[in-house]
Amino acid sequence: MDHTMKRYEKEMTDTLLSLLSVNSVQGEPAEGAPFGKGTKQALERFLRVAASFGMQTKDLDGYCGYAEIGEGELLGIPFHLDTVPFGEDWSHSPLGEVVTQGEERVIYGRGTEDDKGPAVAVLYALKSLLDECRTPKRRVRLIAGLNEESGWKCIEHYLATQEIPALSFSPDADFPVIHSEKGVCHLTLTFDLPQEVYSFSGGERVNMVADRATLEVATLSDAAFSKCLKGGIKVKMTEKGFLLSATGISAHGSTPEKGENALLKILYAVKSSGDFLADLYDAFHQTDGSGLGIALSDQKSGALTLNLGKAETQNGKVILSLDIRYPVTFTEKDITERIAKAMPQATLTVVGRHLPLYVDPHSELVTSLMDAYNEVTGENAKPIAIGGATYARAFPNAVAFGPVFPGEDSKIHQKDESIALSAFLRAAEIYRRALEKLAF
Repeated sequence: MDHTMKRYEKEMTDTLLSLLSVNSVQGEPAEGAPFGKGTKQALERFLRVAASFGMQTKDLDGYCGYAEIGEGELLGIPFHLDTVPFGEDWSHSPLGEVVTQGEERVIYGRGTEDDKGPAVAVLYALKSLLDECRTPKRRVRLIAGLNEESGWKCIEHYLATQEIPALSFSPDADFPVIHSEKGVCHLTLTFDLPQEVYSFSGGERVNMVADRATLEVATLSDAAFSKCLKGGIKVKMTEKGFLLSATGISAHGSTPEKGENALLKILYAVKSSGDFLADLYDAFHQTDGSGLGIALSDQKSGALTLNLGKAETQNGKVILSLDIRYPVTFTEKDITERIAKAMPQATLTVVGRHLPLYVDPHSELVTSLMDAYNEVTGENAKPIAIGGATYARAFPNAVAFGPVFPGEDSKIHQKDESIALSAFLRAAEIYRRALEKLAF
């Protein structure tokens, strides 16, 4: 393996720590910062570094920005500098900390994998080629979004106002190359609360497994009380009845089986206390969607996943937010019709969507990226399909490419998100080889 990027280790680490020190969770809109001051500050820092490498930079009204160099056909590299909320109980600072663990140095912080770390890896991969006085045969444009985790308004603004790249890769998922992404449907189901249930709430984002939940009920069966004790669910007596609170383990909404859903923990404990709670548990506890009659799969992209991400109670109604990743050969209508049939007592509202993505595995884009990955790693890997939604699906002729290596224990959207320095440099090495093939 080439070790060109090793000489950039300190600069890359310092730049990443600078970005991690900015809390770029979406905040209150401000002038020139529609997604909050933190996102804008992260963009400014990134563009300042890119400009120091001789790149032309542009801030697009605080929605997003880009850094560009070269001439000719446009190669786009979209990524994002906003993050999901920190969550709680981190072992090290979510705002960036380098820790020595055995023989490995590890960088902790929200965004190390998703997506500040890979953004920095691509930036320095490009710098390494420019430092060798090589001339790009394509224009390379690094496109920094600021609202990927909360609605993609950044990329909508880019697509409406800027040149669309001829081909693109997004360093915001997994290696080797993701040529297919499942469709994403975010929807809410609104139910009338039965008299014996006062409130049900939990979860921060629909695309995260809920790690906190509470339920207020009038009565609690002996069996339910016993299950609460066994399951580590706190029970507090109130004037009206009982308040239950549970904790779980967060994970990305596209891989709900990797987390422990606090909403489902509570529903499991209390399902003997009433039909309504039992029905909710039966509908949502299986992450393949079989409880809603949507356990679909295909050969191109695999099986559907279902995440009950949020619950909230308002005006005698409980609103449940679902994150569904469905196979590429099915449609949103296939999903919503089945759910409406399974849950006739609920009002169904689609609140967000991303259409499926499929790029021919034999295209120049996929084969060049696959070759770059295999040459650096010495593997003979093949392109893959995932449930995650990356910026790749916003652009024509685009795929996702890294930074998480196969078999790696990723902490994306979880506490203690981190990247080993060796993996950080290895990813940069692969991005360098990919840029060589596609743009130099």
